Amino acid sequence: MVDGAAGLTSFLRLKGGRAQSAHEEEPMPRLRYIEDGEQTPHTRALIDSAKRTGAPDPRVVSLMTRSPLGIAWVEYWNKLLYEGVLPHKLKEMCRIKISVAHQCGYCSTVRSNVAKAAGLTEEMIEGLFDYAGSTHFTAREKAALRYADLFKQGEHAIDKDKVYAGLAEHFSDEEIIELGLFCAEVDGVGKFVKSLNVLSWDDARELNPKLKTEATREAAE
Repeated sequence: MVDGAAGLTSFLRLKGGRAQSAHEEEPMPRLRYIEDGEQTPHTRALIDSAKRTGAPDPRVVSLMTRSPLGIAWVEYWNKLLYEGVLPHKLKEMCRIKISVAHQCGYCSTVRSNVAKAAGLTEEMIEGLFDYAGSTHFTAREKAALRYADLFKQGEHAIDKDKVYAGLAEHFSDEEIIELGLFCAEVDGVGKFVKSLNVLSWDDARELNPKLKTEATREAAE
């Protein structure tokens, strides 16, 4: 187990698929991480949970848990991401799709260990940027990814009868509510997290060279 801000920095040296050298500093965000002395058993449990699951990443949890409402958000996000009626794997694909679209270096490189165990591979993630022509995804998954695309474009793109008629071919009303709430969290909170500069887009592309491809550049425009 890794405790505190100093321990968190050591833990994060292994994130993103490469190890940092001892002299290489972990980039600091615009708000500070929670310190050992500020942690409660509950906030420590939330951070430890993030280390196990991979999403949310312990970096953002270590920022949010400095605020009572931030703690409430982490609890809600965990429920939205891992509970509900929609498969976690489907939601994780939508999360990554939206995160790359707004060029959030942090969110686009975070990976859920639970989704990996459910069969989400990096090959599938690469295919998210041309999901319509991919054989990796079911018609239902493509419908969710299409909605995530439209949601990221803005309210004008989803405020249409045909959008929800298309969703109704694959999802129940309960599932559509969950999908809409999920996309709203990813888009809105993702913008806030991006602005905290936990990991820059350039740093993310160094960690994951596939983000430099033409497909991801187009997705981010």
